[in-house]
Amino acid sequence: MLEVSNVVHKYGRVTALSDVSLSAAKGEFLTILGSSGSGKTTMLRVISGLETPYSVNRLRIGGEDVVGLPAAKRNCTTVFQNYALFPHMNVIENVAYGLRIRGRTAQDSTAEAKRALEMVQLGAKADRSIGQLSGGERQRVALARAVVTRPAILLLDEPLGALDERLRQDMQLELMELQRKLGMTFIYITHSQEEALTMSDRVVLMKHGRIEQSGAPLDLFDRPVTRFAADFMGYENILDGKLLRKDGEIGEVELVGGAVVRGTLATSDIQPGGAINLAIRAERIGPVAADEDGLDATLSNRVYRGKYTDMMVETKAGTLRLRSWHGAPNEKGAISRVGWKLSDAVIFPEHKG
Repeated sequence: MLEVSNVVHKYGRVTALSDVSLSAAKGEFLTILGSSGSGKTTMLRVISGLETPYSVNRLRIGGEDVVGLPAAKRNCTTVFQNYALFPHMNVIENVAYGLRIRGRTAQDSTAEAKRALEMVQLGAKADRSIGQLSGGERQRVALARAVVTRPAILLLDEPLGALDERLRQDMQLELMELQRKLGMTFIYITHSQEEALTMSDRVVLMKHGRIEQSGAPLDLFDRPVTRFAADFMGYENILDGKLLRKDGEIGEVELVGGAVVRGTLATSDIQPGGAINLAIRAERIGPVAADEDGLDATLSNRVYRGKYTDMMVETKAGTLRLRSWHGAPNEKGAISRVGWKLSDAVIFPEHKG
């Protein structure tokens, strides 16, 4: 449904996209994830036709070459964070607008707009003014207006960023249901790893105008292949070391400080003797018996955070963070050794760039 090959885009001397290629299948929910300045929104604007790329080898939507076509001629629609609704029109007029400018009759446009509003559960508010709607309702109107024209691809530029946490979570579920109901390709832009993991079939993580890693949500969550990916996906413990030996997917690592531990190799091309990072999530580390694999540890701090308790422990490899969802020891000396499952410690090549 979407094919982008070797796109480069610059703003003056700043390269926003550096030889980026990506694709999306029909009916796929693809999320482009990254922080500000990563190039994710620039990519969306290039796809939509709002930006003309510095260079591109191929850009196809639904099999059609759209290089050089203006935004209005491309079979895709964009939903923005600020909704971009017309305040002088009521709800149904906003939704029908795209059909009217495409030459559809008033009767047909209204009928299609009503169906789109029912799809987003706003059929009863068709005659309301935009000013009478809540933020979540305005977002639904923007979605209805976008899908009513049945584009091949729906582009969503951080559409939930202005909503509060509870409403944002509700809208995530509604977006997933809408996408499945329509069978439409969604390309979703966000800086939130939670949104990416919750909604996506596939995630593309960007950094400084390049793709850092892509794959299924669980791939990025459990198998980051770089320090940046691990840090962005929420790994609290990223340790330096070198790979001593490997046996299939299992690697034995000497950490800074001399501690020797084991974990799972993120890629098969890591060679013994090379500098590596070992990453472990805080909730995947816990107390272990003295004869189990792990590190001797001394509890140094505890922070109660409501749903969970964070604990800091001092080890030969440095300070580690643990997270307990079931309370925590009351005394500083209660933890003497910590460890993890081999599958929860990810080993990848160290990269300083």
